[in-house]
Amino acid sequence: MKARQLSVGYITVIVMLVLHLLPVWGFKYFPTQDGLSHIYNSYVVKEYHKHENYRLREVYELNATIFPNWTSHALLVVLLYVFPPLVCEKIVLTLCIGLLPLSLFYFLNGVARKNVVFGLLGFLYAYNYLLHMGFYNFVLSMSLFFFTMGYWWRVKDRLRLPNIVVIYILLLATYLTHYHSYALLVMSLTFFPLFSSVYDALCGVWGYKETSKPLRDRLKAGVATLKPTLTFLGALVPAYFILFSYYFYLTNTHGGDSNHKGFEWLNDYFFSMKSLVAFRDDHILIGRVLLGCLAVVFVLTVINRIRQCYQFRKSGKWKETGERLWMRVVTRMDAFLLMAILITAMYYIAPWSGYSGGWINDRFHLYIFLVLIPFFAVNLHRYINYSVAGIIIALSLWHLGYNVHTYTLLNRDIANALSSQGLYEKDTILTSEPGEWNGLSDSLGFESKYVEPFGHTECLLAVKMGIAYLDNYEANTDHFPLRYKQKELPADFAIIWRTEYDDVAGLEEEYDLIHSNDYNRVYRRKRAAPDPQMWDGTVVAFDMQPKDGQTASGYIPVHVDTIYTDGKYGWLTVSEREGSQRESEVSQPYGDSILGKEDGVFRVALPNGRYEVICYFSADEKDEEDEPEPLEINLIANGEKPIQRLQIPVGNGTIERRYNITITNELLTQVIYTRGKGKHKRWDWSGFTIASTDGELRFRPSEKDEE
Repeated sequence: MKARQLSVGYITVIVMLVLHLLPVWGFKYFPTQDGLSHIYNSYVVKEYHKHENYRLREVYELNATIFPNWTSHALLVVLLYVFPPLVCEKIVLTLCIGLLPLSLFYFLNGVARKNVVFGLLGFLYAYNYLLHMGFYNFVLSMSLFFFTMGYWWRVKDRLRLPNIVVIYILLLATYLTHYHSYALLVMSLTFFPLFSSVYDALCGVWGYKETSKPLRDRLKAGVATLKPTLTFLGALVPAYFILFSYYFYLTNTHGGDSNHKGFEWLNDYFFSMKSLVAFRDDHILIGRVLLGCLAVVFVLTVINRIRQCYQFRKSGKWKETGERLWMRVVTRMDAFLLMAILITAMYYIAPWSGYSGGWINDRFHLYIFLVLIPFFAVNLHRYINYSVAGIIIALSLWHLGYNVHTYTLLNRDIANALSSQGLYEKDTILTSEPGEWNGLSDSLGFESKYVEPFGHTECLLAVKMGIAYLDNYEANTDHFPLRYKQKELPADFAIIWRTEYDDVAGLEEEYDLIHSNDYNRVYRRKRAAPDPQMWDGTVVAFDMQPKDGQTASGYIPVHVDTIYTDGKYGWLTVSEREGSQRESEVSQPYGDSILGKEDGVFRVALPNGRYEVICYFSADEKDEEDEPEPLEINLIANGEKPIQRLQIPVGNGTIERRYNITITNELLTQVIYTRGKGKHKRWDWSGFTIASTDGELRFRPSEKDEE
C-alpha cells in the first residue's frame, strides 16, 4: 500500500513538473520584462574579450567583482557557448520553475514530512510576479534557500566539518545568486538553531514537574544543550561578516534613495497575493482562494493543537511522566510561525526600493507562507491530504492556464516587435526611445499593469551582431556584470517605439527610416559617400604622428585626436593614445608614430572594391631599459585577422606588413591591439597606405550631387 501511494505521489509530481515546464518550451518567447536584457548582457560578457567587438569594448567595461547577482548571468554565459540565446534562457527558466517545488519537497521531507503534500505549492509559486519581471537570480535563490534549510535540518544534530563545508558552499551559492535570500538564510540559520536549543534547554530545566536532579544540575545540562548551537553560530562568523559587509556597502553607497509604500498598498498587495500576479488581475482570485485555504489550514492547526493538549490533559499521562502542559502548547514547529511573523513584519517595515535595488516587499511576501508550511498540522487522515493536494493542484493548473493564455497572445506581439529589419551590421551602436517601452499589446487588448512584456525586446535584436546598446539599464548599476565605459556616443541605429512616434522631430535629418512594423520604426544614421578629394590616383597614404610632427609630401597626417569624420577617416575609439617622434627620422614618412595600450580603431571611408593595404610599425627604444623586449602587434581589418602576433624589435627601424581586402560597405575599419604585458603592453603604429587593385576608383555620388 505504501509503495503504491509513494508511486502515485512521484507520478503526480512528475506530471505537474512536465505541465509547468511545457509553457517554457512550448512557446518561442517566454514574456518577461528583464529576461531579454539578461540574455544580452550575458552575451556581451561572453564576447567582450574579442578585440573585433570594438563597439562593445568601447561602450562597456566589465564589472568583474564578486557581488550577489552573478549566478544567472554566469550560467547564461556558459550556455551561450553551446546553445542559441532563447534556448539558453529556457534552460535558466527551467531551473527557476523546476527547482522551486523540488527544493520545497526536499525541505519539507526533512523538516516536517507530514506536511510534504504542501510541497505542491512550489508549482503555484514558481510562476510568480518576480519570475515574469525577469528576476531570475532571486527566483533561483529561493530554491537555494530551501535546499540549504532542508540540508541543515537533516544534519543539525550531528554537525561535522564536512557538513559545515556543504552549508558554506550552499551559503556562497546563495550569496552569489541574491543578497536578499542570503540575508534571510543567514537569519534562519541563526534563529532556528537558537530556538531549537533554547526549547530543549527549557524542556530539560522546567519541562517536568518532578525530577530527581537538582535545579543546579538541570541548569548546567541546559547550558550544555546550548553549546553545540553556539559552536555552530561561531562557525557562521564569516557568513555574518559577508552579510554585514555588503549591507554597509549598500547603505554607504545607496542608503539615501529608499522609498516606502503606504500601508494601504501593502495591505492590498498582501491580501490579494499579488506576488503571484504578473500580467492580469484574474490571478488575484486564485491568490485569494489560496490565502483563504491557508487561513483554514492555520485555524485547523490551532484547533488540532488545542485538541491534542486537551486529550493529553484528560488522559492523565502528565501525572505519570510529570510533563508540563506548556510543552504541548509550544512545539519546535512554532519556530516557523515566529519566522513567518518576523518576515511579515519586515514586509510591512522595509522600503519598497533602496540599497541599489527594488521590489523588496515583493520578495518578502513570497517567503512568508512557504516558510510557514512546517507549522501546519492537519494530516488527520490520508483523505485530508488528498483533499489538500487536490486543491493545490487545481489552483496551480488554474494559475498556469491563465498564464498560458497570456503567453499565447503576447507571443504574437513579441514576434511582431522583433520582426524589425535592417539591424544586420556588426559592431554598431543602437539606441531606443523610450529605453523601456510599456506599450499596449494588440493581442492582449489591455496594458499590462505589473510587468512590461516589451520592456527590453530590442536587446534580443542586438545579440549576435556585436551591437552596443545605449539604453542598457543593467550597465547603469553596480550589481550587474557590466558598466558603461562611454554612454554618450552617437548611435548608428535607433528603434522608436510607437508611443514615441510623435516625439521624433528632427530625427529624420540625421537618420533614414529603413523599416517599420506595428510596434516600432528602425532608423539608420545617414552615411556620407567616400570623399574623392582624399585620393590621389588610386592610392591614399596616412602618416601617424604627434601634433608637432612633420608630414611628408602626399601623406595625410593622423594625430592622436584625429576623430573619424563621416565619409573621410579617423579614430573611432577615444581610448588614450600618445604620439612618438624619432629625431633621426623626423623628415621621413613613418619616422614617427602613435602608440597606445588599449585597443585603437581607425576607420577610412573608401569606394567598394579590392585593395592592398600596407601597414608600417615601429618600436621606439628611448623609453626602454637594459633589456628591451619586442612589441607584439595584432590587427583586425573588417573582421578578418591579417596580422597576428607580429613581433616588432625595439629600435630596429620600421617594419611593414601587407594584406589584401575586399570592401563591400564603403568602410575599412582596422583594430590594432597588443597582448603584451607590463611596460611592453602597447602597440606602435607608424601609418599605412591603401592602394586599389581594381584600377580606377568609382565613388558613390553624394546626396548633394544627386540633387
